[in-house]
Amino acid sequence: MSRVCYLTGKKNMVVNSVVRRGKARAAGGVGRKTTGITKRVQKPNLQKKTILEGGETRQVWLSAKAIRMLNRGPVNGIELV
Repeated sequence: MSRVCYLTGKKNMVVNSVVRRGKARAAGGVGRKTTGITKRVQKPNLQKKTILEGGETRQVWLSAKAIRMLNRGPVNGIELV
């Protein structure tokens, strides 16, 4: 089972980690300089939950946002157990 939200489709996202040095112009410096850019992974807040879908229960990965949506009531015939 891949780590993707069953309801919203959220998954890992590749982003840049930017390292800077120097003092900002607004603070009286000459400006911030970029000294390095590396790739990193932002992971979604996924949790394994049991849902009821079509009369059968199953365990799936759900994002925190999806759990909040399901706490309000069923969505697309899916509800938390």
